[in-house]
Amino acid sequence: MNNSSALTGKKVLIADVSLAVRKLMVLKLKKFGAQVLEAGNGLEALEAVGREEIDLLISDVDLPGLDGLELCRKLKSNEVTRQIPVILVSMLDTDADFERGYQAGASTYISKNISENDLQEQIERVMAQVERQRQSLILVVDDSITMLKLVETGLARSGFNVITAKSGREAIDRLQESKPDIIVSDLDMPEMNGQEFLSWLLTQPQFAKIPFMIMSANSEKSIMKKMVQQGAASYMVKPFNIDQFIFTVERLLSEQFQLLLKERERLELERSGLLGTITALVQALEARDNYTSGHSKRVAAYSRQIGEHMGLDHDQLDTLLIGGKLHDIGKIGVPDALLLKPGKLSDEEIAQFRFHPSIGAEILTAIPSLIPMIEVVLYHHERIDGLGYPRGLTGDQIPLLARICGVADCFDALTSDRPYRSGFEQEKAYEIIQEVRGTQLCANCVDAFFDAKIQVIR
Repeated sequence: MNNSSALTGKKVLIADVSLAVRKLMVLKLKKFGAQVLEAGNGLEALEAVGREEIDLLISDVDLPGLDGLELCRKLKSNEVTRQIPVILVSMLDTDADFERGYQAGASTYISKNISENDLQEQIERVMAQVERQRQSLILVVDDSITMLKLVETGLARSGFNVITAKSGREAIDRLQESKPDIIVSDLDMPEMNGQEFLSWLLTQPQFAKIPFMIMSANSEKSIMKKMVQQGAASYMVKPFNIDQFIFTVERLLSEQFQLLLKERERLELERSGLLGTITALVQALEARDNYTSGHSKRVAAYSRQIGEHMGLDHDQLDTLLIGGKLHDIGKIGVPDALLLKPGKLSDEEIAQFRFHPSIGAEILTAIPSLIPMIEVVLYHHERIDGLGYPRGLTGDQIPLLARICGVADCFDALTSDRPYRSGFEQEKAYEIIQEVRGTQLCANCVDAFFDAKIQVIR
């Protein structure tokens, strides 16, 4: 059996009155890479949760003093412990037993006779679901304070992060601050109702694909059908059972998660193939000029080092690395006579050369998965003082990733040989970069460049 990556290094508490059962569970869980603690009754388990940071509780239902159901309820009613997933275990496995377990807040309810493989599968599923919920943000919109509180509490109890708004207008303001994974909205609200809010969302590319869930006291089938046709993913009639509501949110999130995974896989395959082709083009481009061989690869490496030092997230670093590799792709459109000219360029030649960022951006525009890299390709020659090209942007008008690439590009240009001069020594290049800090190059990016102690790559 393979160790469960979901449990590797996780701290699991086993609560069971039987020492033999506990020891058996400990052996099974240690095979999955977990750290295991034990409790012989419900009160001991509650105390252990208060002392330790528990990642998962597996509890027998029939515990003395404080049974597993009540233990689960206590954990879920406490803001500090409500996000701990609970797996309830029992010899009783009727539908009514399962229902009581779920009503108490358990993530799942399993039989004591479960096989080792099935136990691992259940734990994997629970841990994956919990991780999704902890990373998920739900926007709840309702003009009723009571309903907002009810839904917010129920979602938080299940481990979701929640933000709220009292109208569609206020929700739009919230969206400027955070992008949720699911939006739950009342239908009848002042200022902007749920239907108007959904209509607005569908006109916004960055929000149009977020699952939208309607909750309303209006139970007319025509209204329900109309909202689903308009784009609502689900419609719940008030008053509803909060557990049923949470189940629907979890289902929508799971479906959305699977769709995102499939789309990500598709884009990765598409991008890998296209990157291979474009990288070959970049290599062919650099082969035209021995002096620039490896330039794009070095700029990408320098850019990523600067980005890492600035604390950029994984997606930004990925964009920066690929954008760095492609930043000069537009030079494909620059004639050899101009690109390889050893002497000074005329004003007309300079103007022609400065088209290359725009040419590069145009090439990438046709490739959806490479669109995020366009800002690096198009703006890496802009200057903080507005004297750059192609747009003459100033300061923070220049996207951060392009400013980072600009520093990396400048450093490699200074330290590389050119037809008209030899490359500068590293220390001299440092001096020049410091001199143009805040005028040509972004001050923050230059500071990160020096703090990261970037060294010349040969």
